[in-house]
Amino acid sequence: MSVTDEADLTRAVLEMVQEASAQTSLIALDEILKRLRAHGFAACLDAQPEVDPCLRVAAVMSKLPNITTFVSRSGRTLCHDQTLLSHTYARFLDNKDAVEVLLAEEIRANSRDYPRPVPVELFEKPPFDLAPETIEAALKAMAANPKFPDITSITTSMGTTYLFSSLYLEHNHATFLAQQDASFAMNP
Repeated sequence: MSVTDEADLTRAVLEMVQEASAQTSLIALDEILKRLRAHGFAACLDAQPEVDPCLRVAAVMSKLPNITTFVSRSGRTLCHDQTLLSHTYARFLDNKDAVEVLLAEEIRANSRDYPRPVPVELFEKPPFDLAPETIEAALKAMAANPKFPDITSITTSMGTTYLFSSLYLEHNHATFLAQQDASFAMNP
């Protein structure tokens, strides 16, 4: 493969990932390979039959400074440009169709990183935009699922329901924080 072919391949991969990221979406490694072949890179990719073309594309991406990959819930390798689409948002996009996983990851992250419980209403707002019925159904499913034993809810004296992970927050501390947050919301 000539230097020109290598440069063209690198540029094409970069453009595909950046285009997807700019449209707030992820692109799978196998989709990039399919598009590269459709754009005339088949001979370039298949020039060395002993080298897996997916590994070849992955090697090209590994040299691109802002391109990140991760393995999705489905097992596919997904790609994004972290200057256009953060890793957190990329994970969010990967979990958007698995509401229980999406809720659990957000609840755990808030309990671990901030630490704070989150009001259930958070999931009705962007970027989640979930209907109250969807949230309620997901929380019921999570309560019965052994993958989510740490996801717990509390209701403040004002009737606001908060969610937290018992892995990262103790119940009394979460109750205190929720109560405090709810009272601040009532008295801005």
